[in-house]
Amino acid sequence: MSSTPEPANRGRVAVGALIIFLAAFAVCWPALRGQFLWDDMLVVHRNPLVTAELGPGTIWFRTDFPLSNVVFWLEWLAWGNHPVGYHIVNVLLHATSAVLLWRLLRRMRVPAGWLAAMLFTVHPMCVASVAWISELKNTLALPFYLLSILWYLESDAEPHPAHLAPKPSKWYWFSLGAFVLALLSKTSTVMLPVVLLGCAWWQRRRLDWLKTGPYFGLALAFGIMSIGFQTHGAMAGVAVQTENFCGRLAGAGMALWFYLGKALLPLHLNMIYPRWKIDAGALGSYVPLLMWCGVLAVCWGFRRSWGRHVLFGLGCFTVTLFPVLGFFNMYFLALSRVSDHFAYLPLTALVALAAAGLSYVLKGRGLSLAGGALVAGLAVLATLRAQVFVSEEALWRDTLTKNPAAWCAHANLGWILASQQKYDEAREHLLASLALKPDNAQAHCNLGRVFFLQGKLAEADEQFQAAVRIKPKDAEIRESYASALAEQGKSDAAAKQLREVLRLKPDTGARIQLATLLYQTGQFREAVAEYRQVLAVKPDQPEALSNLAWLLATSPDSAVRDGADAVRFAEQGCRQTGYQQVKMLSALGAAYAEAGRFPEAAATAQKAIELAKAGGDTRLAAINEQLLRLYRAGKPYHMPPPGAARPEAQ
Repeated sequence: MSSTPEPANRGRVAVGALIIFLAAFAVCWPALRGQFLWDDMLVVHRNPLVTAELGPGTIWFRTDFPLSNVVFWLEWLAWGNHPVGYHIVNVLLHATSAVLLWRLLRRMRVPAGWLAAMLFTVHPMCVASVAWISELKNTLALPFYLLSILWYLESDAEPHPAHLAPKPSKWYWFSLGAFVLALLSKTSTVMLPVVLLGCAWWQRRRLDWLKTGPYFGLALAFGIMSIGFQTHGAMAGVAVQTENFCGRLAGAGMALWFYLGKALLPLHLNMIYPRWKIDAGALGSYVPLLMWCGVLAVCWGFRRSWGRHVLFGLGCFTVTLFPVLGFFNMYFLALSRVSDHFAYLPLTALVALAAAGLSYVLKGRGLSLAGGALVAGLAVLATLRAQVFVSEEALWRDTLTKNPAAWCAHANLGWILASQQKYDEAREHLLASLALKPDNAQAHCNLGRVFFLQGKLAEADEQFQAAVRIKPKDAEIRESYASALAEQGKSDAAAKQLREVLRLKPDTGARIQLATLLYQTGQFREAVAEYRQVLAVKPDQPEALSNLAWLLATSPDSAVRDGADAVRFAEQGCRQTGYQQVKMLSALGAAYAEAGRFPEAAATAQKAIELAKAGGDTRLAAINEQLLRLYRAGKPYHMPPPGAARPEAQ
């Protein structure tokens, strides 16, 4: 029997959906004006589609969460570095999931489905997924997850002749396709086949093993791929957990009760919860798991009455949480064994169970009043929680208020304060982070930056070296160290670090920095080679075009100079900058002079002088006036040999 709303009810459905969308935006309103948080910029700007490492046709099955990466890329094309667009998309997806949950519960004839959808919409635990841009993975996966269940149930409802074996209907293929999209968005949806079996048992007291077989095959394949990506990607070289299977089993029981408690009473929510210790040898560690199994056993005992419904709800909650209970390693488990964003999908089962239970106890006006009060209370808590996600500083200060042992929060807050030039406070937080986790290479690196900015060069060097020792293959740490060394005038040491950066990964910024150091130390041939490599990868890189043209035109080494090439690169750079960039014009003038085109060189130098004066840059104006006199005399400019004074790199 189809659950399509009757025409008379479509207006009520539309109003109900509109209320859900308005509620979603209302509770998340504070976060809509929020910044990028934590690793938001990383998932956007290091997206292999944004960096052009992969293309839209090649990303599939080569990264974890490829569909989420594609959406991040599309958002980057649309919004760039403006976070509000990303936030709006997350809220829209969240509200869509709530409407689909209502539709699914209506299809399953679960009472109080709209109330369940509203509870999910305004639940404070959902804020960690909706207000955190990185968790688009959650908000994108859930609509496909719910659609897959809904269409699977629709395929069950289609009639077929009794004398023929049932054939897969279009709804079945739609369901299977939606499951693939859910897996491509986030692989924690792998437990959907078990949920489908649960639906069959709950509705018809039988299990559809044959029909769910393809779902289990997909879940197994994607699960193996995800474990591989996590092991060799996010967790490479990181010890996430040390517990054996028994210890992880005990931790799973503790996590189940934690999530149930936070779902029922969502107070003191945190970004990083204290990471509890597990003693696998203590019998008390297994009490939470035994109690959970006991509750499920009681429900099974009463399965012919109320127990069937409670068992189905708690069972869906349990199996959907299974991938994040600690049996499989994930990077976040190094910070905490639990997180609000892990509960985003499982929460749908709990709110459905809670709403149905409330409708069983209360009827009519009583249900409306109690449900309204519950929604209003959760909405207030969710709005307060969303305010924490307005800025990184607010997020990490809130985290440390509730969990002072969160070493990651200390490290992140320390660098934020350093960027605000609050160096003493920044140093305190970074030292606190290292006291809690001495092998935090990034904290050592950031502390080195703080010491350097304070002029404490010996202390800075000690911290940078510690960071390099801990993570010798971290290109970013070496690049930070190279920048500090370069600013101290230690060009050879800085160049050594940059060469190691380039060995670890190709990086345009590091190569430009290396080329500039080589120029400053008189290694002109090597500098030209590096700039040419930059342009081979990024032909329109303005700094490389300007500096390479300048070197090809003015190098004291005649073997390096090439007037024709200098003109080609300089003209390309000037076209890109609209002939409005003084240094680029200076390089073009020098290139014309080296090529013997002195009238053009003089005209270009004159334009550079006028632009420099208009911009108030008297130094560049004076340099170009000197160059102009040379060009008018029919002479090119060549830099003095290494060791003599020369203009800075263009």
